[in-house]
Amino acid sequence: MKNKNKKGLYLPVDAKINDVIDLTPDVKLYKLRKPQSFFYSPGQFVMASIWGAGEVPISITSTSEIHQDIELCIRKAGFVTSALHRLNPGDSIGIRGPLGNRFPFEDAYGKDVLFIAGGIGIAPLRSLINLVIEKRKNFGKIALIYGSKTPTEVLFMPETQNWKENGIDLTLTIDVECKEWECSFGLVTEHINRQSISFESGYAFICGPHVMINAAMHDLSLLGMPAENIITTIEAHMKCGVGKCGHCYSDGRYVCTDGPVFSYAEIREFGMASP
Repeated sequence: MKNKNKKGLYLPVDAKINDVIDLTPDVKLYKLRKPQSFFYSPGQFVMASIWGAGEVPISITSTSEIHQDIELCIRKAGFVTSALHRLNPGDSIGIRGPLGNRFPFEDAYGKDVLFIAGGIGIAPLRSLINLVIEKRKNFGKIALIYGSKTPTEVLFMPETQNWKENGIDLTLTIDVECKEWECSFGLVTEHINRQSISFESGYAFICGPHVMINAAMHDLSLLGMPAENIITTIEAHMKCGVGKCGHCYSDGRYVCTDGPVFSYAEIREFGMASP
């Protein structure tokens, strides 16, 4: 959903941090007090900023129909995110948005749905997964393949069990076998053809590392899933988030305004750089 407040596209508003949860040694979940007139949908993002450090795009991981706060899952990966990691409850984060388009989940009504997540890619998909559970009667079978490198890097582990209890066929996998892990092993793509969904008519929503996304889209296509039913997000180096700076311009489209959500059909039709 687009933000009708045009000033919100260019001027950050302060969002007070209500809580900070350590998910892994380098990933934190920030719960922010929602500003007035802030409406968002799964797949959208914000430009998160801290004065004196800078601004970075962060996907919204909460679901507006369920969560009171705006939740951002932030991995410490650079100067700005390191500064954000030093913030505590009571501090504020500047946010602009919501920005970008959203996951076209209504297109999947009456169809089977497969979620494929790798690493921190579970964060933007979490928003949609919770919404699909909320609207469970509108969908067919629902499955999730979620892969991480190691057990310590799995995000939202307690929540994944709740998803399983709510009817999601869950496959949790890590790249390399280890004794303390009781779930599956191997890359997420090794588990795609084991799913019991209808590939010919179902929908897939994918988010994760670039290599994983490319491989998953290719494999789903080979299994008969229509390219327009394969939905992913494309990461890009963004500075403005509103199609002005040109940093995320790719083959005639701006990832920040035309995306970040694209179908495999769009990626192939417009010759866009692979995610």
